[in-house]
Amino acid sequence: DLILSNFASKQTKVLTSNPTFSFFEERCKLYSIPLIAIPFSDDMKLDVNKFLKESKNADILYLDSPNNPTGFQFSKTELQKLIKSFNGLIIIDEAYGEFSDYSLSSLVKTQSNLIVVRTLSKSFGMAGIRLGYFVANKKFTDTFLNVLQYPYPLSTITIESGILALQKVNLMDNATKIIKIERQRIIETLQKFDTFEVFDSKANFVLFDAHSSYKRVYSALAEQGISIRKLGKIGNHEGCLRVTIGTKEMNSKFLLAIRDLLQ
Repeated sequence: DLILSNFASKQTKVLTSNPTFSFFEERCKLYSIPLIAIPFSDDMKLDVNKFLKESKNADILYLDSPNNPTGFQFSKTELQKLIKSFNGLIIIDEAYGEFSDYSLSSLVKTQSNLIVVRTLSKSFGMAGIRLGYFVANKKFTDTFLNVLQYPYPLSTITIESGILALQKVNLMDNATKIIKIERQRIIETLQKFDTFEVFDSKANFVLFDAHSSYKRVYSALAEQGISIRKLGKIGNHEGCLRVTIGTKEMNSKFLLAIRDLLQ
C-alpha cells in the first residue's frame, strides 16, 4: 500500500497477471490505477512473451512469485529476462517464496528498480502479527526509512516476535521441506482421479479444477470437518478448489476423503 500510494497515480499503468493477489488488485482500484492484466492459459500458466510485449506500455510491473491463487511461478530464467527488460518500477511479491525454488532478492544489488516484498505470515505461520518487509536497492530503502512511514510504527511486540522468528529460521526451513514433499504427494494423488484437473504449484497449496462437481466436493469435505477454499471460476476453469498443505496426517485425511467421495 505504501509503495502504490507513493509511486503510482491515475496515470500510472501497472502490468500484472489475472488473477493476482486480490489485495493488490483492490488497492489499485482504490487509487484508480489502471491495470494491464495478462490472463493465465488453460493449463494455468503465464506466457512470459506476453509480458515482454506489454512491458513497453506499463510503468510498474507487479508479480506475485509464486502466484496467489494459482501457485504458478515463472522459471528463474524467464523472470530474470522480464525484469532486465523492464524500465519502470518492479514489485516482486514473494509472500510464498519460501515454498518455491528460488528468490530474486539478491538482484536488488544490481537492479535498482526492483523491490522484493516478503512476509512472515506464510512460511513462519505468523499471520496474526501482520509483519512484512521488503528488500530493495538503497535508493528505495533510504526513501522509506526517511519519508514513507505509517503514522504509527510497528509495536515492540511485533518487532520482538519477528526477531525471534528469524532467529529460528532453521525450524521454518525444515517445515517448508516437509510441505514441499507433501505438496507433491497431494498433486500426484489428485492427478489419479479423472474428475480433477490438477495444476502444478510452487506455494503451500494446490489448485485443482473439479469442474461441475466442485460444489459437491467442497460440501462433502466440509461435512467431514475438512476446510478447503472454494474459488469457482478462474479463466476458463469453472470449478476451482484450493487445498492448503497441512500435516501429513491432515493431508492423508483429505486424500482419503476424496477417494471415498469419488469411488
